[in-house]
Amino acid sequence: MKFLNRLATAANGVLMAVSALIAAVLLVSGLYVLNDIYYTNRTAFTSYDLLQYRPAPAQNSGEPNYSFSELKDINTDTVGWIELFGTNINYPVMHGRDNLEYLNKDIFGYSTLSGSIYLAAENDGDFSNWYNLIYGHHMDNGAMFGDIEKYLDPDFFASHSEGILQTDSGDFIIQVFACIRTNAYEDAVYQVTDGAESKYPVLQDYIQQHSVTQKEIPDGGSKIIGLSTCSDAVTDGRIVLFASVKPWDNATNGSAAERMAEDTSEDTSPLPQLLTASGHKVSRNKWSFLNLMCVVCTFLTLLPVWALRRKFGQMRYARNMIKKLEDDTDNQEDVPDMDNVPEDADENNPNSQIVSDLKHFLRKSRTGLILEAIILIVSVIAFLMTEDITGRMGIRDKWTGLMILIAAAALTADFICLRYRGQRPEEENSPEN
Repeated sequence: MKFLNRLATAANGVLMAVSALIAAVLLVSGLYVLNDIYYTNRTAFTSYDLLQYRPAPAQNSGEPNYSFSELKDINTDTVGWIELFGTNINYPVMHGRDNLEYLNKDIFGYSTLSGSIYLAAENDGDFSNWYNLIYGHHMDNGAMFGDIEKYLDPDFFASHSEGILQTDSGDFIIQVFACIRTNAYEDAVYQVTDGAESKYPVLQDYIQQHSVTQKEIPDGGSKIIGLSTCSDAVTDGRIVLFASVKPWDNATNGSAAERMAEDTSEDTSPLPQLLTASGHKVSRNKWSFLNLMCVVCTFLTLLPVWALRRKFGQMRYARNMIKKLEDDTDNQEDVPDMDNVPEDADENNPNSQIVSDLKHFLRKSRTGLILEAIILIVSVIAFLMTEDITGRMGIRDKWTGLMILIAAAALTADFICLRYRGQRPEEENSPEN
């Protein structure tokens, strides 16, 4: 019967441990998903923190722009910066090895559903092609290329028709001339090939036939950019905003610096989402959720909230039991003082070994608590020195192994120092003994 009781107790313990592990995994997964959603929404807009690295406008019309170095230090794949005046479209432009690289990756290299604004991989990174295709996600909150859908409205289209494209080779004025609905497999829009200027009439005809809003379509001598984003209404549906690009001329187009500083539309109404510091942080730092859990585990080893009374209660019980046994011994005749009981106490004295074991346990317990406190301090310091909780959360990082070792050290100290392994008074005095 005792064996069955022990087996049932062990099975119950295993079941509780497995349940706790599953709950911990679900908790970690849920927190990671929530953090990813928060990070996606936060970084979908460009912040002032990132805007400080935006290239300054070129000094003179047609001159190269030499102020991209700091932005390229963040990511060497940065090839430009695009802004449509009076909208939330104000982002660096990336150029990856293929059209999937920056689909779900931001300028800092972090995975995020909002992705980046990026130039088609088939285009040259210097925007020298006659037709340059730029992709961006459609975000419901108006971030990324979410505002392109607004160009389907004639009034918005008419009042937000200009922007600026900054590249290494110079600054260009963007002049919007059409917005169309199409699908993701339309060759006239999405087939970008070298030396294909002869195909411009095909694109021109397609724009003419499918445009929802449009102005006069420029002739074949102008360079064209297409800003492509998804359409919520159709699975493969796309909305593409077409614009011509020409070198920025301060005399004709006004001061580029002044235009870039504008944050209201031409009708002076505020932007749907003003740029705030809640967007990208210019930091490559991130922190590990597992490392934080190791700190929490170390803390709970020292102060277990589910067994705090039992952990420290056993020390109080040991002190009370020592006093009780010593008082019992003092009442016996010819028994030495129990304060000086040696480790190899007289075996004929039923209480001497128990008192010795209890005193040894108290010494170990005090040592263990000091060790656990020191380990907790080391764990907190290590976490603060290696993690940046203002960055993005990850599951693990290069310091996770160290943090696991620190947490394991706390558990080991607790197991060795705060577990009583001597004779128990109830065992010594039980009828079986």
